Amino acid sequence: MTDLLHPASHDPGAAPGRPGGTPEIHRLAMRETAVIAVDVAPAEIGPAVGAAIMEVEEAMRTAGVGLGGPPFARYLAFEPRIRAEIGFPVLRPAPDIGRVVPGRLPGGRVASIVHIGPYDSLERSYGELVRWLAEMGLHPSGPLWEVYWSDPDEEKDPSTWRTEIFAPIE
Repeated sequence: MTDLLHPASHDPGAAPGRPGGTPEIHRLAMRETAVIAVDVAPAEIGPAVGAAIMEVEEAMRTAGVGLGGPPFARYLAFEPRIRAEIGFPVLRPAPDIGRVVPGRLPGGRVASIVHIGPYDSLERSYGELVRWLAEMGLHPSGPLWEVYWSDPDEEKDPSTWRTEIFAPIE
């Protein structure tokens, strides 16, 4: 098992260098975050994530709070609407600024898988991670989250986008 600072760190063993499709178990430290809570219809999640990321980034820049890694979305519910916390890990506790509030990503044991490809094919990697956990006799112990290692504004080819999916486990 690998000890990482956090999935949203710039640790050399993290997702940018990992191959896609191979689940792993890590132990992560809890991280302070700045997030926006969203509650949207499934068809609206893409635009909601993009808007929230930009809003959190601007709020932390205004507050002088450094970002501690790439953006993430932590999914709290999927049906009938998607409820999620979208934001960034931060280098110190975030202040409340408009819709942006402080939060935390949990520490402890997690399983993760790197998805390479467009966001509309993430379901395949979620399925693979959940199947692998079942084979290992494990199951998620809380909400799953995605870390967006690729910036679609900079990487135009969706087939190269890297998203890491995390599932906390006991």
